[in-house]
Amino acid sequence: MAGTGKVTIQTYKDNEFGDKQSVVFTALINPTGYSLTHKVEYNTENPEGANATDSKFIKKSPQTLQLEFLFDGTGVTEANPGNKLLNKIKGKDSFSKTAVEKQLEDFYSATGDFNGTIHKPYTVIVTWGKFKFEGSLTELTVDYKLFNSDGSPLRAIGKATFLESISKELAARMGNKQSPDLTHKRTVQDGDTLPLMTARIYGDSKYYLEVAKINGLINFRQLIPGQELFFPPIEKIS
Repeated sequence: MAGTGKVTIQTYKDNEFGDKQSVVFTALINPTGYSLTHKVEYNTENPEGANATDSKFIKKSPQTLQLEFLFDGTGVTEANPGNKLLNKIKGKDSFSKTAVEKQLEDFYSATGDFNGTIHKPYTVIVTWGKFKFEGSLTELTVDYKLFNSDGSPLRAIGKATFLESISKELAARMGNKQSPDLTHKRTVQDGDTLPLMTARIYGDSKYYLEVAKINGLINFRQLIPGQELFFPPIEKIS
């Protein structure tokens, strides 16, 4: 279920996700999993005397994502976590004194803190391997579990809830992904070829040379997984 690599939170100015910001949070310790909540609303009101329910669809509500982050200050995320002498020699004794506060500060800076430049918290994309979720933080509960002798926290669990948030314009484009009249951005996957990707977008692979030219591809036969390519509207390439 869990993705590979570290959970990463990339910040954006708004839910168009076109203006990437410099603030990025990367989890030191991955969650053990995540929860996605889907909600569909129906009107279940019936006329008086009705003996059956005729539910009427109202709307599909935004998804919510629940993640539990472990913020650790004991040093278990560092190299040689169990070797106290080596850690002392390397000057790591100070790690536990500020680690939890710093991790929480970095997390909240990326997700919930009010940003004066854009006059709101950032909109974010949460990525974990192949999993991706676009939205905003709506709730964060921090449970402190372990403390140093001076009272500073050594371990905390942050229970975060994100609400799906995508602009109407972006949602319209996403809802019509195969339209040849829109500009599409696609990420190359293993096994993809330019003719194949072109056929998916336009329904015909014949435009692949024009697409290669627009993307500045010298050798279109050697696409790199993770590479992003643009497929413009047909009228711009035909």
